[in-house]
Amino acid sequence: MNDLFKYYAKNNLLTTQKLKEVTQLYELNDQQLLEKYNSTFLKIFRGAYKNSEFYKKLYQEHGIQVNDIKELSDIKKLPIIEKPAVRANIDKIYFGSNLIKSIGYTSGTTGTPLNIYRTPSNVVSEQAYLRHYRYSHGYQLGEPLLSIRGMLDKNTTHKFYKQANILYISSHNINAGTIDFYFKLIKEFAPKAVEAFPSLLYKICHEMQLKGYRISIPNAFTSSETLYGFQREMIEPFLQTHIHDWYGNGERTICLVQDAKNRYHPLPLYSINEFDDDQIITTGLTNKNFPLIRYRVDDIIKVNGNDFYKNITSPEILEIQGRAGDNIDLKDGSSVPCIDHAFKGVNHLEMAQVHQYGTARPLEIKLVVTPAFGEQDLNIIRTKFSNMVGKDTQYMVTYCKAEDLTYSPNQKYKLVIKH
Repeated sequence: MNDLFKYYAKNNLLTTQKLKEVTQLYELNDQQLLEKYNSTFLKIFRGAYKNSEFYKKLYQEHGIQVNDIKELSDIKKLPIIEKPAVRANIDKIYFGSNLIKSIGYTSGTTGTPLNIYRTPSNVVSEQAYLRHYRYSHGYQLGEPLLSIRGMLDKNTTHKFYKQANILYISSHNINAGTIDFYFKLIKEFAPKAVEAFPSLLYKICHEMQLKGYRISIPNAFTSSETLYGFQREMIEPFLQTHIHDWYGNGERTICLVQDAKNRYHPLPLYSINEFDDDQIITTGLTNKNFPLIRYRVDDIIKVNGNDFYKNITSPEILEIQGRAGDNIDLKDGSSVPCIDHAFKGVNHLEMAQVHQYGTARPLEIKLVVTPAFGEQDLNIIRTKFSNMVGKDTQYMVTYCKAEDLTYSPNQKYKLVIKH
């Protein structure tokens, strides 16, 4: 999506109207909100049944007629769909004019990106929710915004988009040799907020810290990657800021955002989220022409209690443990999540990444460390890691620079890389 389209989506009258609707949702109590969820879900379901070739066939194969689904709780009667089915049926899921659809891409945390279709109304909804969220934390549209989200290539150091007052920084070029230039550039720009992948914000802050630089940015908005504790602990005091994390997926079927106390909450009427012990089943409510109904998300989110209705409107989210793929597979078929815990509280460690080449070969732990990193620090990692994966799991430790870690094409960082 180019800058002009983004700017239009943020500023046109439809977005302004949608922003008013989103604001009004926050004034409703849970019962009023549930009524909205009920009517919106039924509209999404009936539209899919009537107009989507994929859903009509799927539901008829499961013996489901349109009148069988009368209220929100009936959603559990519907079959769960997963990424392979969506990938194979993208054109059969979509209904509507081909003139208004655009392709959206997921990041492919499991190794294979997924394409979906979006429409202008879907983009407008997303922008309205994002705008309201940032307003709630004190950032106003049009104030200087620093963006570090893998938007630029290696050949471009930065780009200033004057109309939107956004300074884009090339994530490909952040290193010790360029940090003087970037510090001066950002200092002169004086951003009121920064939007970034957590790993990229951590990286640029760390490079500045090594040079003894100081800088203050009132608001930091992270998204698209897991925000790890060690990243928050370093970034917030360095930027004299508070990080507001936006957890979501490229499919736009779930979105959880942090409040001032770092507690996550769902955006109202954005999606229907069913939290089970080992899975999350989501239904997006903002993309009526490409509906994803009861779509499985593999990320690990723990909530308190299993009240269906409460978990839709106001779940008590205990922990977002990690993105899909941030786990180690063991020979016995089990899986170890939250592997980042092995690196928590380790001094002189800048970054880490675990590479898994199947279960037959040893794991490789790549560490980016400071000169003060020593045997005691390494032993802490070894002890924690072995306790998590078991003493029978073989691994080797190697050292590298941050730029030698593996990133996605748009510079997203993942803790675990599976080959």
